[in-house]
Amino acid sequence: MLFLLIILIVMPAYLYYGYMNRPVNAPWATVGDIQIRATSVQVIGFALGGPAMSLTAVVYNPNGFGVSLNGANYSTYANDHYLQSGQIDRRYALAAQSSQTFVLPFSIDWKLAFQTLGDYLWAGGSVKWEVKGIATIEVGGLLLRVPFDLSTHTS
Repeated sequence: MLFLLIILIVMPAYLYYGYMNRPVNAPWATVGDIQIRATSVQVIGFALGGPAMSLTAVVYNPNGFGVSLNGANYSTYANDHYLQSGQIDRRYALAAQSSQTFVLPFSIDWKLAFQTLGDYLWAGGSVKWEVKGIATIEVGGLLLRVPFDLSTHTS
């Protein structure tokens, strides 16, 4: 009876406590070794306010079980200059041992566009693009808020 009590009450409490007290930049141990990699940044259009852009990222789930991305809030940066915040409201299922490509749209005003172009020329043709945020991931009915930081360089 004591063994059953430990398995049903103490063990879930211990796992939850470990998750809540992990360092922010720790690997996603509770979810597994989900890998996210930014692959490219592209200009997808122009408007009066400035260029519309997108950052493409690949998410790989090497686990033997599926997870779902229930949403994310993120901010975009170019050479450490804040550009814009955005959010993903759609739910994406990520099957076991599979990958999926996500496109994170953002836009910048013309002033920041010219500043980024100047930084690009000054740095010899390189811009560091970053997306930082918090994703909500569901694993077996448990919702986890997981910070992420993606970066890529264009040259």
